[in-house]
Amino acid sequence: MAQTVRQQEIVDLLRERRSANITDLAGHFQVSDEIIRRDLKALSEAGMVDKFHGGVRLNVADWEAPFDCRLREQAAAKPRIAHAAAELVEEDATILLDKSSSSCLLAQVLAPRARHLTATTFSVEVAQILSSAGRHHRVILPGGELRAEDRTITGPSAIDFASQFTPSLFVMSVAAANAARGCMDFDLFEAEFKRAMIPLADKVMLLLDSSK
Repeated sequence: MAQTVRQQEIVDLLRERRSANITDLAGHFQVSDEIIRRDLKALSEAGMVDKFHGGVRLNVADWEAPFDCRLREQAAAKPRIAHAAAELVEEDATILLDKSSSSCLLAQVLAPRARHLTATTFSVEVAQILSSAGRHHRVILPGGELRAEDRTITGPSAIDFASQFTPSLFVMSVAAANAARGCMDFDLFEAEFKRAMIPLADKVMLLLDSSK
């Protein structure tokens, strides 16, 4: 599904509030009730929200799980992927890691093993793992707004800051990948961040398990 910006913002709002009524959404976005109903119909058909009389709630069962839950998903496959990926990271590498659970697990493998990494990341979780390893890694975080649910620094200023760097390796994951349609993500900020970063890196490493 190709979401409009407003539809993505509706989902983001529901992630905070869990539910909302049509009148409030129409007032928030300064559009008519009918436009909101069309947006909700599209989101409902995509399985992202559940409609009820006069309102809508987030379909938590089908939406991307919170970060701590995603760390436990594919518990057998993801550590194997992380260890295989770590073998491809050179000593003294300059790397950029996204906020995915796969990057978090990779950081856990790299932290005690690698030496003198320079790592830029939007993820406070990844930064904490690498900086606490005692291996003299250099960890760079951009400025921006901290998003509580996944401990990610977001906003245009964060992307602008990271765009100053040219990492030797960009490590990323996505919500889904398809040979015909490419990489897809739930999060508008994540999609914009990855589009901006991919051309800057010498190499891009995509970490995916079979569920993607």
